[in-house]
Amino acid sequence: MIVTVGREFGSYGHVIGRKLAEKLGVKYFDKESLAQEAKKTDYYDELCSFYEEQPVNSLLYVIATESRSHGQRKIPFDFIRNLAEKQDCVIVGRCGNFILKDNPDMVSVFVHAPKEYRIDRTAADRKISVEKAKRLVEKEDKERAGFHTYYADEQWNISDGYHLTIDSSVIGIEDAVELIIDFIKKKQNHKK
Repeated sequence: MIVTVGREFGSYGHVIGRKLAEKLGVKYFDKESLAQEAKKTDYYDELCSFYEEQPVNSLLYVIATESRSHGQRKIPFDFIRNLAEKQDCVIVGRCGNFILKDNPDMVSVFVHAPKEYRIDRTAADRKISVEKAKRLVEKEDKERAGFHTYYADEQWNISDGYHLTIDSSVIGIEDAVELIIDFIKKKQNHKK
């Protein structure tokens, strides 16, 4: 069983992914833990830019996509595929839904919430002004969208790329975890 979680900044997708992994008793991977795993390999030099999610400027994106080859993605994509083959896990971010889309045991989830909700939650959680929270939410969403588009050649927050989308402002963290678990069970039963 593999669950990938894409998420808008401030939607609590990261928290939902971690709680889901705990509840299922499976390994949890996010950008930091994947980078730690990558450091154990001989390929870290080829993997490090994939784990150092830099902002993607639209002009730089156009230049890079014109000049890059799909081979640039092979090592980080193979690395994630190999990790997922070895163990049941939850992977947050890193284009997991795209990389593992052909794996029949994968469930992909996208967690979102209205922008105002995410700004308010970010301001409260980080004890910063609403204006700073707004800039942070916009910056992080832009970086995630750019990263996903660059590596996956698809738009990051479009529902076609996921099996299940959840508005965390409507049902909250615990119910989102339960909804994902219920979806996994229904998907497994449907395959029989």
